[in-house]
Amino acid sequence: MAVPLAVAGVVPTVVAPPALRVAIAGLGLIGGSAGLALRAAGHAVVGYARREETRRLAVQCGAVDDAPATLAEAVAGAQVVLLAPPVLAMRELLGLVAPHLAPGAVVTDAASTKADIERWALDLLPAGARWVGSHPMAGKETAGIEHADSALFRERTWCVVPPPGADPEAVAVVTRLARDTGARTMEIDAASHDRAVAAVSHMPFMAAAAIAQSVIARESFGEIASIAGPGLRDMTRLASGDAVMHRDICLTNRDNLVAELEEYVARLSQAISLLRRQPDPDDAAGHPAVAEMGAYFADLKTARDTWLASR
Repeated sequence: MAVPLAVAGVVPTVVAPPALRVAIAGLGLIGGSAGLALRAAGHAVVGYARREETRRLAVQCGAVDDAPATLAEAVAGAQVVLLAPPVLAMRELLGLVAPHLAPGAVVTDAASTKADIERWALDLLPAGARWVGSHPMAGKETAGIEHADSALFRERTWCVVPPPGADPEAVAVVTRLARDTGARTMEIDAASHDRAVAAVSHMPFMAAAAIAQSVIARESFGEIASIAGPGLRDMTRLASGDAVMHRDICLTNRDNLVAELEEYVARLSQAISLLRRQPDPDDAAGHPAVAEMGAYFADLKTARDTWLASR
């Protein structure tokens, strides 16, 4: 009778899956960082960008093994194609990539919204290509290949967004590559993704932009800038993000973002109402509105601290 390997004390050899040939179209912060991480994980990475200088820098910094001058050369023979341009450039790029895809190639992306891109992909890609959208929840307020970071995705969530009826093998490939960058993966459908990121990402950017407009962009800011501390800096950090990226996010996630902003404005209105009920400092002792204000801040502190502790 055969003895199970574990019982016999023999540890089975674990064979790592073979490295993949990955093409990245769009070598900015996200595409460049993905290239660095995927090469570090052992994959062969070819990249494409329209600007020769970007292609040169991508090779120089090690984000790609090679960066040919044409998109067709970059995509040829790739098992996986990662598209990482601005969101509104995605439709054109899908059309340009489509004729050059190898049979059975898995095509994914790194864009911040998903529903429109999924629709474009399913319409434009050839029958042999396998589309699985994705979105790494990571970034910086700085853009460009010169800011690429191999650790950008480490311990961050990478959303894997299969369309209805997606090929399970293609989903597994995209999941594997995301995890190879050090990210945690979460599978989610496109509509749910766009609703979620409107709340946790896109609305906070708009709020930061509004604070920057209200304070930093005012004509008199120069008179008070010297006393501005880290609170204003931290609250407005997102306003330094890539303008084109955020413009495209607003266009492709408009309705969800409007709903989240309306909820945010309603919460601000409640805070204003609470402020107006506050007494003069001399009359604060025992005043119910003062206790209500304290409870307001205490509850929010508890909610945020609990979230941070669970991360």
